[in-house]
Amino acid sequence: MSLSRLHIGGSACNATDDIADATRHGSGVIRGAKSIPPTTGDAALRVTLVACLFYAAFGAFLQWFPVWLIDARGFTGGQLGLAIAWAGIGRIFVGPLTSAWAEGRRDRRAPLLLLAALTMAGLLALGMGPAFGISFALAFGLEISFWGIIAFLEAALLRLTNATTRPRYGVARGLASLAFVAGNIGVGILIDHFGNWAVWVWLALTIWGLIAATTALPAEPVRRAVGVNYSARLSSGLAMLRVPDFALLIFGCGLIQAAHQYYYIFGTKLWIAATGMSSAMAGWLFALGVIAEAGLLMGFATWLERYRPATLMIAGGIGALLRWTLMAQDPGIPLLALLQLLHAASFALTFLGAMRGIQSMWGHQRTPTAQMMFMALATAPAQALASYASGLLYEAGWGARGYLAMAGFAGAGLVLVTVLWWRGRASGGQA
Repeated sequence: MSLSRLHIGGSACNATDDIADATRHGSGVIRGAKSIPPTTGDAALRVTLVACLFYAAFGAFLQWFPVWLIDARGFTGGQLGLAIAWAGIGRIFVGPLTSAWAEGRRDRRAPLLLLAALTMAGLLALGMGPAFGISFALAFGLEISFWGIIAFLEAALLRLTNATTRPRYGVARGLASLAFVAGNIGVGILIDHFGNWAVWVWLALTIWGLIAATTALPAEPVRRAVGVNYSARLSSGLAMLRVPDFALLIFGCGLIQAAHQYYYIFGTKLWIAATGMSSAMAGWLFALGVIAEAGLLMGFATWLERYRPATLMIAGGIGALLRWTLMAQDPGIPLLALLQLLHAASFALTFLGAMRGIQSMWGHQRTPTAQMMFMALATAPAQALASYASGLLYEAGWGARGYLAMAGFAGAGLVLVTVLWWRGRASGGQA
């Protein structure tokens, strides 16, 4: 199936037609399910609130939850790295299993509520101070359940926002990115005033809010295909990988996104060591990239709808290649600030292209499963490999030159999405 044949905006075709078309192009895809569109007029506002609450929690989770585990639960750096690494491997297996379960539910809120509830339960248990072995298992589980929310949330955001809603998708996703910044910077300020337990309290409150807001979403009942068991749904999800364009999309974008790992793990340390900037300044410099991402999504998402998803992915790959190559030159603060603006390309354009490409390829009905396959089978292993390589390079004293390896990841992803773009051009689509 060529992306050039498909609409790339926020809306999609009739779900039944999408599934039938996907079935013709991907062996083993389930037929016969039909979705009932939501009737609530404020669904876009509600799902935007859900996204903002999740990313406000996620902004704290990525940067500060590891700090809390070390300071409050006695994890060493090695133990923490092991838990996160094993969780990445776990997502490869748990993701397809979760999506197959979700495809059998009649309420599209079910996977969001399940994963959010599991995350809340694990966080509450960790707060009770269990023995280290239990704490390690809980941290491992949290890393899987919390990351698992992303695929179903992004599918809901695409499904419930479109050209006729307020907010539209670009604004909704941009607000979610700003919520990520608020969680990242806000929790850092709270830690300075109240100590590291502010991390746990922030996560507990935002995840509780996430559960409440998800409950308030429209139920979106789905009439599922009759007689399709769990094993068939799992096989159907894995069969998506046999669609060539889908495989090119997820592995190409997965590599480009994985190229951010050296920056995520060691970026602020390298900036402080090289320039002598304060930790607070490094935090704001990091936030500048996410603000650039939000600005692009909120200000230009509608304009970007005129381009095919593969075109956006190529632009993102070129931006990533340029960003990491120049970062390897150990630039000063002024150039660093300019390079942070390239986050709008290396992450946002790649992300936007992937999300719209997946939705256009699979329709509303199958997008959550396709998103999970993307996260579990492409992004998770690519990030694990990039993280492992990043650690080796940092320990070997490569410093800023370690970004050259990330440029290699981005270049490999760029090749794959360029092949995807070329397949679309060859079938007569517009660039």
